[in-house]
Amino acid sequence: MLVLRTEALLALFSTLLLTSVCVDASGSRPHRIVVVGSINADTFLPVDRIPIEGENLTLLPGKLPVVDVPGGKGCTQAVAASKLLAPVGGSVSFVGQFGNDVAAQILQQSLVDAHVDVTFCSHHENITSGRGYVFHTTSGQVSAVVSGGSNELGWLEWEHAWEIYNKDRNQILLQGKIDKLLQDCRLVMLQCEVPEYVNRLVARCAAQRGNILVVQDVGGEDRGMNEEHLRHCDYLMPNESELRRLVRSFGGPENDSDIETMAKFLQARGARNILVTQGSKGSTLVADDGTVIHQPAITIEEVLDETGAGDCYRAAFCTALCEGKSLQQCMEWATAAGACSVERLGAVPSTPTRGQVEDRVHTNWVERSVLDIPRGDGLGFRGGAKSFPFLIGSRLNSMKDRPELWDGALDDPREYVRRQSTIKGLTCVDFNFPQHFHTWSNEEAAKSLEMAGLRAGAVCLRYPSKFARGAMNNPDYELRQEAIELTKHAAQMARDLGAKEVVIWSAYDGYDYPFQVDYDEKWDELVGAFRECCDAYPDIRFSVEYKPTDENTRFFTIPSTGAALLMVNEVDRQNFGLTLDVGHMLMSGENPGQSIAMVGRAGKLFGVQLNDGFTRLAAEDGLMFGSVHPSMALEIMYQLRRTKFDGHFYFDTFPQRSDPVREAEYNIRRVKAFWYAASSMDTDRLKRVMDEHDAIGALELVDDSLRRI
Repeated sequence: MLVLRTEALLALFSTLLLTSVCVDASGSRPHRIVVVGSINADTFLPVDRIPIEGENLTLLPGKLPVVDVPGGKGCTQAVAASKLLAPVGGSVSFVGQFGNDVAAQILQQSLVDAHVDVTFCSHHENITSGRGYVFHTTSGQVSAVVSGGSNELGWLEWEHAWEIYNKDRNQILLQGKIDKLLQDCRLVMLQCEVPEYVNRLVARCAAQRGNILVVQDVGGEDRGMNEEHLRHCDYLMPNESELRRLVRSFGGPENDSDIETMAKFLQARGARNILVTQGSKGSTLVADDGTVIHQPAITIEEVLDETGAGDCYRAAFCTALCEGKSLQQCMEWATAAGACSVERLGAVPSTPTRGQVEDRVHTNWVERSVLDIPRGDGLGFRGGAKSFPFLIGSRLNSMKDRPELWDGALDDPREYVRRQSTIKGLTCVDFNFPQHFHTWSNEEAAKSLEMAGLRAGAVCLRYPSKFARGAMNNPDYELRQEAIELTKHAAQMARDLGAKEVVIWSAYDGYDYPFQVDYDEKWDELVGAFRECCDAYPDIRFSVEYKPTDENTRFFTIPSTGAALLMVNEVDRQNFGLTLDVGHMLMSGENPGQSIAMVGRAGKLFGVQLNDGFTRLAAEDGLMFGSVHPSMALEIMYQLRRTKFDGHFYFDTFPQRSDPVREAEYNIRRVKAFWYAASSMDTDRLKRVMDEHDAIGALELVDDSLRRI
C-alpha cells in the first residue's frame, strides 16, 4: 500500500499550489491546469426509462452493460482539458486516488493516454476505485448512482494535513522548494466528488498566492459551502438546481428562479464570478464586476449520452480562460465542447479534441449574432431552423437607389440605416469614412444602429477627391500624411462604434502610364503608412481591399491577391490583413476560391465582399452573389469554411434599377443556401475527385450540391 507521509503531503501542497509564477523569456505564462478530483469506473446500463422508486427494470432487449468506462468529474475534466491544451503547448496535472482493482489500471491509462500528468496520484491496496452506475435511456437521458470508493476514503493524509494547516498556517508556507514542473500553474479545478476538506485546503492555499485561479464545480455530492471557501474561489460553476440548493444553504429564498438574483445573493456573501449551466437554455455568467453574459446552447440533432457534457463544458471554459480568451469566447468555446460531448457514449470517451471543438465553434453556432430562420419565413430555407455563423452587411449607399420605393427622403445616412433595418436577415452595417460622417457624430451613429437593431461591421475608407493623385501614394508629403491621419480617424470611428475593422480601399493609389511612378518608392510608402496605422491602433484590424484597375487608376499599386500577400508580409503586423472582393478577383483573372485559400492559409483573411459579374475587361458589375458563377460561389463558401473564416459577410453590389431591399434579401438567401450546400458536401467524394484531378467528377459533385439550394 502506497501512502504519502504527512511531511511529503505538505511538500506536495507547497509544490502544487504555493508557487511563484514562472515567466518564460517572452513574458507570457504557460498554459497549465491542475485538476484535483474524482476518478470513476462507470458501468452503463441501457434501459427504456429511468426507474422510479420501488421499480425493477431489465436492460433493453439485446443490450449488455458497458463496464469500466473511465469517468468521474476529476478524470473527465483533466482529460478534456489536456486534449484542448496539449495542441497549443499547455499541460494538465491530476491529483486523485486510485483503488486496488483492475479498473485502476484502466483509469490511469486513460489519463496517461491523454497526456495528463499523474505523478501526484496515489494508489491504495485496501480500497476499491470509485464507481458510477449509469442508467442510460435511448433518448440520451442519464441518471447515476455513485460509489465513492477511493475518491471518498483515500484522502486520510490530506485530512491530517488540513488539521495541521488549521493549527499552524505558516507550516505549509515554509515547506520545500518550488518544483519547476508545477510552479507555473495558472488554474486549479475542484469538484464535489472528493472530500470537502481537500477542496478547502487547495483553494485556501491557492488564494493566498494570489496568482492561481480557483474554479469550483458545485456538482457532485449535495453539500453546502462556507463563506470563507466562497471567497477563495474565483469561479463557481453550478447548474440551475445546484445554484438553487447553494442559495438555500445560505438562507436564501426557497423558490427563486432568476439566475442573476441568485448569483448576486451569493456574491453578497463573498462569491466572485458565477457561471451557471442551463442545459438547452445555454449558460449564464454573472461576473463580479456586474457584467452578465448569456450564451445560447447549440441545437443537437441527436443526443446520445449526456454523461460528462458538463465536465467538458467546464474544462473547455477553463482552458479558454488560461489562453486569454474573452469571457464570451470562453463560454462559446465551452458550449461547443459540451455539444461535441453528447454525441458519444461515456464520460472520458466523449471528451472532444481541440479540432472538433474549433470546427463546432465555426460551423454550428454563431460567435456574435445568431439569426435563426424557421421554415416558411419567406427566405427560402428548407428543413427547419438553422443558425448562420456570420454577421451580414450590405452596401449602405445602395439604399439611395429606387427612392420611390421608400417613404422618406434618402439624403442622409440616418435614412440609409433606417432603410437597411427593414432587410430580413441583415445584421450589421459597414460605414464609409468620411463620406457617411459629415452630418452626425459618432454617438449619433451608434444610437442610430441601436434603434435599428443593427451593429457596426466595419468602417471603410473612401478618400475624398482631393487625393486624386494618390492618398498614401500622393507625391505631396503633406497630403500623404493627411491620408494616414484620415485612416487613423477611421480606426477611432470603428472603435467608437464597437467595430474591430477598418477596410482600406483607395481609388487613387496607383498610376496610368509606364514610367509615371517609381514602383519601389510607391510600395515603400504604403508599407510605412500601413505600419504606422497598425501601430497606432493595435486593437483594430486594418484590412486592404485590392483592385486591379478602374476608371480612376488604370494600374493600382496593389493589383492582385499575390501582390496583396506580399504587402501583408512586408508590413508584418498582426492586425494587418486583407479583404477579398469577388468582383475584384474576377477582374484580376483569378479564381476566387484559390485566392481565398491562399490568403486563408496565411491566416490573413479579415473580410470578404460578395458579388458577381461577367468579367469583362475592367468591368465591375456588382451583380448579385452567385448569379453569374454559381459553381465559383459554391467553392467560395467551401473555402471560407475550410479556412475557418471568422469575419463578416458584406454584399458590395449595385442594384441601381432594382429594389435595394429585395436585392439584399436575395443576396442573403443565396449566401446562406450556398453556405449550407458547401457545408453538406460529401467530403470523401470530394477528396477522391481532387486526388484524381477528376474534372467530370468535380462538375457532377457541384451539380449534386447545387440541387440542394
